[in-house]
Amino acid sequence: MKLIINADDFGYTKGVTEGIIYGYKNGIIRSTTVLTNMPYIAYGAELIEDLPDLGMGVHLTLTLGKSLTGAPSLTLNNGYFKNKKQFYETLDQIKPEEVYEEFKAQIEKFIDIFHKKPDHLDSHHSVHDAKGMLPISEKLAKEYALPMRRYSDFTFVTGFYDQTATVEALISLLASHKEENIEIMTHPGYCDLELYRSSSYHTARVKELDVLCDKQLIKFIEQHHIQLTNYGNR
Repeated sequence: MKLIINADDFGYTKGVTEGIIYGYKNGIIRSTTVLTNMPYIAYGAELIEDLPDLGMGVHLTLTLGKSLTGAPSLTLNNGYFKNKKQFYETLDQIKPEEVYEEFKAQIEKFIDIFHKKPDHLDSHHSVHDAKGMLPISEKLAKEYALPMRRYSDFTFVTGFYDQTATVEALISLLASHKEENIEIMTHPGYCDLELYRSSSYHTARVKELDVLCDKQLIKFIEQHHIQLTNYGNR
């Protein structure tokens, strides 16, 4: 069994970024995805210089932070993206060509900052396969020759979030998918003031980080010969 534990939201805040690195060094995180429009990606690039085995993808976003292209159908008057609720309420008004250019800009910024191609694509609030978005995401995945969450050879498994983000729940997920190669989406990190003020999912990230570094969980993975991996090493 191959297992990708992917930590979403690298670059969101300093605390989230540092927490993901801690989870790689002390836990089972082997993959992360970067919000390339957020302020801490350059800082994150410094942190991962000596971590060649940490897989990194692009966390495509249309619902958090500032647009890299300023696309009118995607943004508010201040150039920032709409929130999740506003995005899904106005899907029919969004111009596909603007989504393509925005997603491409986010991928290219990753390449510019990290000096390499990402190893996969996924997205914040699942915008990459929202109504009308999937053909655009698939086009870019083909252009860059990248696998994409929920459409790769790793089964995307849900059930690790908030109240279900426990050691027991994660072990149960692994046991029930022992014959498959799977990806589990996680949101670990430290809760700094910036995160606390900007996200409703804040202290829960510390809880997730604690679970992903739990000795009982690590022992279970070792005993059952589960291979921790990422999209680049699959």
